[in-house]
Formats: sequence, C-alpha cells, structure tokens
Amino acid sequence: MFSKLKQPKDYTPEDFAKFLQNYESTFTTQPVMVDEDKETVDIELSLSDFHLAKRIVNGDNSIENRKATYMNVLVDLLAKVLRNYNVRTVVFPISNDFFHTDNYQNQTTAGTPQDVIVEYGEEYEHGFDLLVKAIELLYKHCENVQVLLVQGNHDKTKSFYLAHALQVYFNNATGITFDRRESELKATILGNTFIGYHHGNCKLEDLPLLFATHPQYSSAFGNATYREIHTGDKHHYMAKEVKGVRIQQMPSLSGTDRWHRDNNFVHSIRAALVLVYNNEHGKIGEFESRI
Repeated sequence: MFSKLKQPKDYTPEDFAKFLQNYESTFTTQPVMVDEDKETVDIELSLSDFHLAKRIVNGDNSIENRKATYMNVLVDLLAKVLRNYNVRTVVFPISNDFFHTDNYQNQTTAGTPQDVIVEYGEEYEHGFDLLVKAIELLYKHCENVQVLLVQGNHDKTKSFYLAHALQVYFNNATGITFDRRESELKATILGNTFIGYHHGNCKLEDLPLLFATHPQYSSAFGNATYREIHTGDKHHYMAKEVKGVRIQQMPSLSGTDRWHRDNNFVHSIRAALVLVYNNEHGKIGEFESRI
C-alpha cells in the first residue's frame, strides 16, 4: 500500500463548496430608521487580525466564546456610533487574518504550522456563520455596507473563498457590495477622504506612493482632500503621518499564542475600532472597544 500526504494544492474551491450545501440564505431587507436630529456619517468598522481558531496561552479556547466576543465587540462599537449619529455607509474590511490557518494541514498561506482549537474546515464554517450574522446586523442600521476583502498572510486562500461565499449569500440584497478581487490593495472613498487598505505585512512607509501611482487608484488618491491607509498584521495600534497621508495600524482582539509568547510579542491592548467620517471634514471621530 502506498500513501501520500495531501498538499495545499490538492484542495480546490470545489472542496469548500460543500460547506454551503445546507446553508440557505434567510436574509431580508429592512428599512433603516433615521433620527433627523443627528448628523449622518459614514463609518469603518475594523475588527482586524481576529485569528478565529488560534490556540492562545493562559486564556479561553472555546470557539463559541470566541465568536461571542467578536459579536459583542461589534455590537458595542455600533451602539457607540448610533447613540451619536445616523449611519449612511459602513465599510467592513474582512480577512486581515480573520482565519488563523489557510489549509488542511493547519498552516498559514506560507506553510507555517499553527496551534489551533478547531480544524481548518470547522474554522471556515464558524467564520462564515459569524460574518453572515455580522453583515446582517450592520445592514439593519445603515443604507449601504461595503465589504472589502483585505487578504492576510495567514488566510489568503481561505478568506477569498469566504468572501465569495458571502457575496453569493447576500446576492439579492440591494445596498450590500463586495470587493473581493484577489489583490493586495483595496480602497474606498468616503466623502472627500480616500482610504487605502493593505494587510500591513510590508514596509508601511511605501504604501502612500504605491496607492498614488496605482493604475486603478491614483486618480482618486490625487483628487481626495484627505488620504488615509489602514493596515493590520502587527496586532497593536499605531498611527503616523507621512507627507499628509495618515497611516493607521489597527489593533487586534486576538490573544497571545505560543509563538508570540516565546518571541516576547506580548501585552498588546486587545481592541477593535470604529472610525467616523464626515463628507466635508473627513475623519471626525474614533470609538474603541477593548476586551
């Protein structure tokens, strides 16, 4: 008898299709309530680098509790905005290492083994279910939801399948759009603010020029009054300005795993952000939720 260990290339998009066989969409469009006494704004909800199936040291490794944490933080951030504003558009970047692994061997995209609490397929199913609930909740409180796929270094392949499945699920929903192209860069315009997205596993100071010269984004970058670039990857908050372009590195809700502990990448504040934008004045606020 001869046997061979399956490799990542042995798995195709068809393997992931089985996860959707019994998942029927129950999504229905609902009217958005508007308070005429409140300013109407656009927001970005950033729950970056969640690493859903990561096994953390000295912490809770229940997948159900992990999912509950995600939704509790999202609800908290949304409530903080809605107490003060009406929301027109929600920009919702997904991936940025939403999943902890990318393949059957519980490895990252580059093949680095990971400690996990559920196997790769179960992580996918939990993640799909979680983001369906998240997008449905957001859409109840705004006119438009923009879902942007920002592929990370842990889940580049699996996150692409996730974004495709979500787009199919919400296919009949007006006001929910997806940019799930297989690309390292994404961008959107909120009023007069250009916002570029990259996972951040690069030299951050190079990103403004990369967007300024990009065939698709250069015109919007140049015409904007304000320019920002949002990244993740490093699991801690950082903001800096380079020649008038603000680079903001988003924090992570993820706990410390064995590798980070052994290499002294510890004690980061576990948090997520919602950023608030005015059409004329650009970014006017930021709320944070910590765990």
